[in-house]
Amino acid sequence: MSWSMRLFTVRGIPVRVHASFLLILVWAAFIGFSDRGRNSALGSVAFMLIFTVLLFVCVVLHELGHSLVAQQFGVKVHDITLWPIGGVARLANLPKRPSAEFIITAAGPLVNLVLAVLFGLAAVAVISPERLLNLAATGRGWFRLIASQNLASLLVLLTIQNLLLAVFNLLPAFPLDGGRLLRSFLAALLPFRTATRAASFVGQGLAVVLVGLSFLPPGNFFLAVVGAFVFIGAWQERSQVMTLERLARFTVRDAMQPVGRQLHPDEGLADVARQIAANPQTVFLVAGEPVAIITREGLLKAARKAAPDATVGQLARRDFAQVSPHTELEIAQASFGPDGAVVVVEEGVIVGLLSRADIARLDAAHEVLGS
Repeated sequence: MSWSMRLFTVRGIPVRVHASFLLILVWAAFIGFSDRGRNSALGSVAFMLIFTVLLFVCVVLHELGHSLVAQQFGVKVHDITLWPIGGVARLANLPKRPSAEFIITAAGPLVNLVLAVLFGLAAVAVISPERLLNLAATGRGWFRLIASQNLASLLVLLTIQNLLLAVFNLLPAFPLDGGRLLRSFLAALLPFRTATRAASFVGQGLAVVLVGLSFLPPGNFFLAVVGAFVFIGAWQERSQVMTLERLARFTVRDAMQPVGRQLHPDEGLADVARQIAANPQTVFLVAGEPVAIITREGLLKAARKAAPDATVGQLARRDFAQVSPHTELEIAQASFGPDGAVVVVEEGVIVGLLSRADIARLDAAHEVLGS
């Protein structure tokens, strides 16, 4: 993924961090500096950075909860990416059974609840049960405890934040986990498309309420941002499912492109980029032993920053998946690699190529035709 860096891999799932994640670290440092109180500026900044990093470790564990359970149901997970607003696990396809989607979705908030319990027990061990009971009984000292910026306050904050993450994600709105849980429940009673539409409309209704509440005095910009995020996410989920249903009756043969022009691994990257600039072909086969593929988009992007002597063979991918022309498009999509392309093989012979762009083109045509 462009502008992202791989941190590590868990059971074949790359965990990446997007470059924009640096913004949240800058924000955390600013908050630490401006709200340092009686603490030293350096110590306050360091505390906020440590808290933010640990909080996003919890976010990664949340996404791994979804991803590892998804793998148990045979769902391929492309990767997990950390953004300033949280983490996103990209699943290759939706689980077929509502019960599977429910279990996969519930795994994320469950991870946060387990983490909240663990951090809470650690806080009890550090602070002592007697002091915590006194704080709970009198209600005094909580702010001083949290503002003290030490191990005790860090554990308390992580406990609270994991509880908030679990509760927030359970709101019945896409793209939050609660929206998917609602959809899986409705899908046990209704057709999948109807369940998705109902859940998405519930989410958009909640989004409108959040935006409305954001205008109440003294105003809350964060609620408006969350409302917009939820509204757009619900629309995208509904559109995705409608697209999948339109394509359900099509096979790879309906969307694939012919092999077309083939490239040689020794061809210069810059020269080839100029030659294919006007070529509508979205994927190219690279001859050799073994053969490889390279997408038009990937080739053009790489050519902008590649060394003058860079060749096609250095960029081409040889670990591609193979699908049959008779494979359903939805199943073929689950086989896509990170560049979104596969090779179409029939009786041991390469007969075509398939990319996300090819599927999008087919979908757009049938959407316009209403078929």
